[in-house]
Amino acid sequence: MEAMSNEVSGQILDDETFRNAVLEYRERIFLVILRFIRNRDDAKDLAQEAFVKAYRSRNQFRGDSSLYTWIHRIAINMALNHKARSRISLLTSIEDTSELMAHGSPVDGMLSDELGGQIDSAIKGLPPRQRMVFVMRYYEEKPHAEIAALLGITEGAVKANYHQAIKKLRSQLSHYLKG
Repeated sequence: MEAMSNEVSGQILDDETFRNAVLEYRERIFLVILRFIRNRDDAKDLAQEAFVKAYRSRNQFRGDSSLYTWIHRIAINMALNHKARSRISLLTSIEDTSELMAHGSPVDGMLSDELGGQIDSAIKGLPPRQRMVFVMRYYEEKPHAEIAALLGITEGAVKANYHQAIKKLRSQLSHYLKG
């Protein structure tokens, strides 16, 4: 399929444009949601619900951002609402903890499960906006500008939220850090 234009400005999205967006973005939206809730079945359902919600509110799309950014924002909000309702914990693998480990040293096998649980708990305990910014910046490696556009905040707010998230995680996980 030829890549569709990511920009649709100042018009109501027609069915064909929206259908193409679903085909192009469904896997990416699913993966974004999966990052937050870590349950494939729920992520699949939420991704579908995000597209349904976007379709139903397509007349509210103003073209201020890309179509993907608009749908992505809807998906993130749905994932956060789902997490708040169901209290599903965010699972984090040991391989993803290099920033929290000074010098990137691996953890002994005995501590791996404990550390993973502590990281899960620490990330889950972050305020929602800090958690969103942390996940998008650290795990999805999105640039500050893109995160700002997705969340509708300034780049400075993104940087501040990320800095505060890292500071809180380091504080809560300080006994695991080398150094």
